[in-house]
Amino acid sequence: MARTKRNKVISLTRTTSKTREHKEKFVDTVRDAAQQYSYLYVFAVSNMRNTYLDEVRKLWTGSKIFFGKLRVVAKALGETVEEEIRPGLSKIVPRLRGNVGLLFTDSPPAEVLDWCADYRRLDFARMGGRATETVELPEGPVYCRTEPPETLPHNIEPQLRALGMPTQLKQGVPTLLQSFTVCKEGEKLSAEKAQILKHLIIQMAHFRLVPFVYWSAIGAEGDESEGAVAEFSLSDEDREVLDDAGVTLGKKKSAIRPKSTAEADEMMDDDDDDDEGPNEFDAIEKRDNAMMLPKGVQL
Repeated sequence: MARTKRNKVISLTRTTSKTREHKEKFVDTVRDAAQQYSYLYVFAVSNMRNTYLDEVRKLWTGSKIFFGKLRVVAKALGETVEEEIRPGLSKIVPRLRGNVGLLFTDSPPAEVLDWCADYRRLDFARMGGRATETVELPEGPVYCRTEPPETLPHNIEPQLRALGMPTQLKQGVPTLLQSFTVCKEGEKLSAEKAQILKHLIIQMAHFRLVPFVYWSAIGAEGDESEGAVAEFSLSDEDREVLDDAGVTLGKKKSAIRPKSTAEADEMMDDDDDDDEGPNEFDAIEKRDNAMMLPKGVQL
Protein backbone atom coordinates (compact mmCIF):
# COMPACT_ATOMS: atom_id res chain seq x y z
CA MET A 1 0.00 0.00 0.00
CA ALA A 2 1.36 3.44 -0.96
CA ARG A 3 2.53 5.62 1.90
CA THR A 4 0.46 8.78 2.37
CA LYS A 5 2.13 12.06 1.38
CA ARG A 6 -0.28 14.33 3.25
CA ASN A 7 1.24 16.82 5.68
CA LYS A 8 1.25 15.73 9.30
CA VAL A 9 1.35 18.00 12.33
CA ILE A 10 4.23 16.96 14.58
CA SER A 11 4.55 18.44 18.05
CA LEU A 12 8.13 19.24 19.09
CA THR A 13 7.32 19.59 22.79
CA ARG A 14 7.62 16.79 25.30
CA THR A 15 5.03 18.36 27.58
CA THR A 16 1.72 16.52 27.69
CA SER A 17 -1.35 18.75 27.48
CA LYS A 18 -3.52 18.75 30.58
CA THR A 19 -6.97 17.34 29.86
CA ARG A 20 -10.23 17.56 31.78
CA GLU A 21 -9.32 14.24 33.41
CA HIS A 22 -6.09 15.78 34.76
CA LYS A 23 -8.07 18.67 36.26
CA GLU A 24 -10.63 16.35 37.84
CA LYS A 25 -7.87 14.21 39.32
CA PHE A 26 -6.20 17.34 40.72
CA VAL A 27 -9.52 18.45 42.25
CA ASP A 28 -9.95 15.05 43.90
CA THR A 29 -6.39 15.24 45.30
CA VAL A 30 -7.04 18.66 46.85
CA ARG A 31 -10.34 17.50 48.33
CA ASP A 32 -8.76 14.37 49.80
CA ALA A 33 -6.10 16.53 51.47
CA ALA A 34 -8.76 18.90 52.84
CA GLN A 35 -10.62 15.96 54.37
CA GLN A 36 -7.46 14.36 55.78
CA TYR A 37 -5.68 17.27 57.50
CA SER A 38 -6.68 19.62 60.31
CA TYR A 39 -4.94 22.76 59.03
CA LEU A 40 -4.63 24.58 55.72
CA TYR A 41 -2.04 27.35 55.39
CA VAL A 42 -1.85 29.80 52.49
CA PHE A 43 1.69 31.04 51.88
CA ALA A 44 3.56 33.37 49.55
CA VAL A 45 7.03 32.56 48.22
CA SER A 46 9.99 34.89 48.23
CA ASN A 47 12.41 34.43 45.30
CA MET A 48 10.73 31.37 43.85
CA ARG A 49 13.02 28.48 42.89
CA ASN A 50 11.64 25.12 41.81
CA THR A 51 14.66 23.30 43.27
CA TYR A 52 13.99 24.65 46.76
CA LEU A 53 10.24 24.14 46.46
CA ASP A 54 10.91 20.46 45.73
CA GLU A 55 13.15 20.38 48.82
CA VAL A 56 10.30 21.83 50.91
CA ARG A 57 7.96 19.12 49.63
CA LYS A 58 10.44 16.44 50.74
CA LEU A 59 10.94 18.06 54.15
CA TRP A 60 7.17 18.15 54.67
CA THR A 61 6.67 14.48 53.86
CA GLY A 62 3.37 13.44 55.41
CA SER A 63 1.77 16.78 54.51
CA LYS A 64 0.52 18.06 51.15
CA ILE A 65 1.73 21.15 49.28
CA PHE A 66 -0.08 22.56 46.25
CA PHE A 67 1.40 25.34 44.16
CA GLY A 68 -0.63 25.54 41.02
CA LYS A 69 -3.80 26.65 39.35
CA LEU A 70 -5.77 28.65 41.90
CA ARG A 71 -9.09 28.57 40.04
CA VAL A 72 -9.09 24.78 40.15
CA VAL A 73 -8.06 24.80 43.83
CA ALA A 74 -10.90 27.23 44.59
CA LYS A 75 -13.39 24.94 42.88
CA ALA A 76 -12.04 21.96 44.82
CA LEU A 77 -12.40 23.70 48.20
CA GLY A 78 -15.78 25.25 47.43
CA GLU A 79 -16.30 28.88 46.57
CA THR A 80 -19.50 29.36 48.56
CA VAL A 81 -20.82 28.14 51.92
CA GLU A 82 -23.11 25.73 50.06
CA GLU A 83 -20.23 24.27 48.00
CA GLU A 84 -17.47 24.07 50.65
CA ILE A 85 -16.42 20.52 51.45
CA ARG A 86 -15.63 21.36 55.10
CA PRO A 87 -16.95 24.23 57.23
CA GLY A 88 -15.07 27.49 56.73
CA LEU A 89 -13.02 26.53 53.65
CA SER A 90 -14.91 28.97 51.43
CA LYS A 91 -13.43 31.79 53.55
CA ILE A 92 -9.99 30.81 52.26
CA VAL A 93 -10.93 31.19 48.59
CA PRO A 94 -10.79 35.06 48.57
CA ARG A 95 -7.15 34.78 49.75
CA LEU A 96 -6.14 32.72 46.72
CA ARG A 97 -4.76 35.64 44.74
CA GLY A 98 -1.28 36.21 43.41
CA ASN A 99 1.67 33.83 43.54
CA VAL A 100 0.58 31.71 46.51
CA GLY A 101 0.57 28.05 47.52
CA LEU A 102 -1.27 25.84 50.00
CA LEU A 103 0.04 23.59 52.76
CA PHE A 104 -2.25 20.92 54.21
CA THR A 105 -0.87 19.52 57.46
CA ASP A 106 -1.67 18.54 61.03
CA SER A 107 1.08 20.79 62.41
CA PRO A 108 -0.25 23.68 64.56
CA PRO A 109 0.38 27.34 63.63
CA ALA A 110 3.25 27.88 66.09
CA GLU A 111 5.21 24.96 64.63
CA VAL A 112 4.64 26.09 61.02
CA LEU A 113 5.67 29.66 61.81
CA ASP A 114 8.87 28.54 63.55
CA TRP A 115 9.80 26.28 60.64
CA CYS A 116 9.17 28.97 58.02
CA ALA A 117 11.18 31.49 60.04
CA ASP A 118 14.17 29.12 60.16
CA TYR A 119 14.04 27.86 56.57
CA ARG A 120 15.96 30.11 54.17
CA ARG A 121 18.05 29.31 51.12
CA LEU A 122 20.49 31.81 49.64
CA ASP A 123 20.62 32.15 45.85
CA PHE A 124 21.46 34.59 43.08
CA ALA A 125 19.05 37.49 42.66
CA ARG A 126 17.02 37.89 39.48
CA MET A 127 15.63 40.84 37.60
CA GLY A 128 13.10 42.64 39.80
CA GLY A 129 14.67 41.46 43.04
CA ARG A 130 15.90 43.95 45.61
CA ALA A 131 19.56 44.50 46.37
CA THR A 132 20.41 43.66 49.97
CA GLU A 133 23.67 45.62 49.92
CA THR A 134 25.55 48.27 47.98
CA VAL A 135 28.19 46.80 45.67
CA GLU A 136 30.93 49.18 44.52
CA LEU A 137 33.92 47.96 42.53
CA PRO A 138 37.19 49.92 42.57
CA GLU A 139 39.24 50.71 39.50
CA GLY A 140 41.52 47.80 38.54
CA PRO A 141 41.13 44.03 38.16
CA VAL A 142 37.61 42.66 38.68
CA TYR A 143 37.43 40.09 41.48
CA CYS A 144 34.62 37.68 42.25
CA ARG A 145 33.51 37.09 45.82
CA THR A 146 35.24 33.80 46.61
CA GLU A 147 37.61 32.67 49.36
CA PRO A 148 40.22 33.78 48.53
CA PRO A 149 39.07 36.39 45.95
CA GLU A 150 39.93 35.52 42.36
CA THR A 151 39.96 37.59 39.18
CA LEU A 152 37.34 36.78 36.60
CA PRO A 153 38.42 34.68 33.60
CA HIS A 154 39.41 36.53 30.43
CA ASN A 155 36.55 35.17 28.31
CA ILE A 156 33.95 36.96 30.50
CA GLU A 157 35.30 40.44 29.75
CA PRO A 158 33.21 40.97 26.55
CA GLN A 159 30.09 40.06 28.54
CA LEU A 160 30.97 42.58 31.24
CA ARG A 161 31.29 45.34 28.63
CA ALA A 162 27.99 44.29 27.09
CA LEU A 163 26.39 44.59 30.54
CA GLY A 164 27.56 48.20 30.87
CA MET A 165 30.78 47.83 32.87
CA PRO A 166 33.72 50.01 31.70
CA THR A 167 36.19 47.14 31.41
CA GLN A 168 39.17 46.27 29.26
CA LEU A 169 41.31 43.16 29.02
CA LYS A 170 44.78 43.86 30.43
CA GLN A 171 47.33 41.05 30.56
CA GLY A 172 44.50 38.53 30.32
CA VAL A 173 42.57 40.00 33.28
CA PRO A 174 39.22 41.89 33.02
CA THR A 175 40.02 45.34 34.41
CA LEU A 176 37.80 48.29 35.32
CA LEU A 177 38.95 51.57 33.81
CA GLN A 178 37.18 53.47 36.60
CA SER A 179 35.22 52.68 39.76
CA PHE A 180 31.81 51.18 39.09
CA THR A 181 28.68 50.86 41.26
CA VAL A 182 26.79 47.66 40.46
CA CYS A 183 23.80 48.35 42.71
CA LYS A 184 22.66 50.20 45.79
CA GLU A 185 20.93 48.68 48.78
CA GLY A 186 17.15 48.52 48.42
CA GLU A 187 16.94 49.19 44.69
CA LYS A 188 15.26 46.81 42.26
CA LEU A 189 17.73 45.00 40.07
CA SER A 190 17.69 45.15 36.30
CA ALA A 191 18.51 42.07 34.23
CA GLU A 192 22.00 43.45 33.57
CA LYS A 193 22.74 44.10 37.25
CA ALA A 194 21.46 40.68 38.26
CA GLN A 195 23.76 39.04 35.73
CA ILE A 196 26.77 41.08 36.86
CA LEU A 197 26.15 39.99 40.46
CA LYS A 198 26.06 36.39 39.33
CA HIS A 199 29.41 36.77 37.55
CA LEU A 200 30.80 38.24 40.79
CA ILE A 201 29.39 35.31 42.83
CA ILE A 202 27.32 37.66 45.00
CA GLN A 203 24.08 36.09 46.22
CA MET A 204 21.31 38.39 47.42
CA ALA A 205 18.11 36.35 47.13
CA HIS A 206 16.61 34.36 50.00
CA PHE A 207 14.07 31.68 49.13
CA ARG A 208 11.54 31.45 51.94
CA LEU A 209 7.88 30.77 52.62
CA VAL A 210 5.65 33.36 54.25
CA PRO A 211 2.34 31.95 55.60
CA PHE A 212 -0.18 34.74 56.06
CA VAL A 213 -3.54 33.07 56.71
CA TYR A 214 -4.72 29.63 57.83
CA TRP A 215 -7.85 27.53 58.21
CA SER A 216 -8.27 25.26 61.21
CA ALA A 217 -10.78 22.44 61.50
CA ILE A 218 -10.51 22.55 65.30
CA GLY A 219 -10.83 26.31 65.80
CA ALA A 220 -8.28 29.10 66.04
CA GLU A 221 -7.14 31.50 68.73
CA GLY A 222 -9.98 33.90 69.41
CA ASP A 223 -12.41 31.80 67.36
CA GLU A 224 -13.23 28.35 68.71
CA SER A 225 -15.82 27.54 66.05
CA GLU A 226 -15.25 24.66 63.64
CA GLY A 227 -13.60 25.78 60.43
CA ALA A 228 -12.12 29.03 61.77
CA VAL A 229 -9.92 31.24 59.55
CA ALA A 230 -7.24 33.46 61.09
CA GLU A 231 -4.44 35.71 59.84
CA PHE A 232 -0.84 35.77 61.04
CA SER A 233 0.84 38.96 62.22
CA LEU A 234 3.41 40.01 59.62
CA SER A 235 6.67 41.91 59.75
CA ASP A 236 7.59 44.61 57.26
CA GLU A 237 9.81 42.11 55.45
CA ASP A 238 6.92 39.65 55.21
CA ARG A 239 4.59 42.32 53.83
CA GLU A 240 7.16 43.19 51.19
CA VAL A 241 7.24 39.53 50.12
CA LEU A 242 3.44 39.49 49.89
CA ASP A 243 3.44 42.68 47.82
CA ASP A 244 5.95 41.17 45.38
CA ALA A 245 3.79 38.03 45.15
CA GLY A 246 0.69 40.07 44.29
CA VAL A 247 -1.10 39.26 47.56
CA THR A 248 -3.57 41.82 48.89
CA LEU A 249 -4.39 41.59 52.58
CA GLY A 250 -7.66 42.63 54.12
CA LYS A 251 -11.27 41.82 53.43
CA LYS A 252 -11.79 42.66 49.81
CA LYS A 253 -14.00 41.20 47.17
CA SER A 254 -12.70 37.87 46.00
CA ALA A 255 -10.83 37.84 42.73
CA ILE A 256 -12.24 34.34 42.18
CA ARG A 257 -15.98 34.81 41.91
CA PRO A 258 -18.47 31.91 42.05
CA LYS A 259 -19.09 30.49 38.60
CA SER A 260 -22.11 29.07 36.90
CA THR A 261 -22.14 25.40 35.93
CA ALA A 262 -21.29 26.25 32.33
CA GLU A 263 -18.35 28.44 33.36
CA ALA A 264 -17.07 25.77 35.74
CA ASP A 265 -17.19 23.14 32.97
CA GLU A 266 -15.31 25.48 30.63
CA MET A 267 -12.66 26.07 33.30
CA MET A 268 -12.16 22.32 33.77
CA ASP A 269 -11.73 21.88 30.02
CA ASP A 270 -9.05 24.60 29.91
CA ASP A 271 -5.58 23.33 29.04
CA ASP A 272 -3.62 25.65 31.35
CA ASP A 273 -0.89 24.06 33.46
CA ASP A 274 -1.73 22.83 36.93
CA ASP A 275 0.42 22.11 39.96
CA GLU A 276 2.60 19.47 38.31
CA GLY A 277 3.15 21.06 34.90
CA PRO A 278 6.22 23.06 33.84
CA ASN A 279 5.96 26.81 34.34
CA GLU A 280 7.84 30.05 33.78
CA PHE A 281 10.21 29.31 36.66
CA ASP A 282 11.59 26.28 34.80
CA ALA A 283 12.57 28.48 31.84
CA ILE A 284 14.16 31.07 34.14
CA GLU A 285 16.21 28.44 35.96
CA LYS A 286 17.44 26.93 32.69
CA ARG A 287 18.48 30.40 31.52
CA ASP A 288 20.29 31.13 34.78
CA ASN A 289 22.09 27.79 34.77
CA ALA A 290 23.32 28.51 31.25
CA MET A 291 25.00 31.76 32.34
CA MET A 292 28.79 31.58 32.38
CA LEU A 293 30.52 31.42 35.77
CA PRO A 294 34.21 31.63 36.64
CA LYS A 295 36.10 28.41 36.00
CA GLY A 296 35.85 25.91 38.84
CA VAL A 297 32.88 27.63 40.50
CA GLN A 298 29.61 25.73 40.64
CA LEU A 299 26.18 26.65 41.91
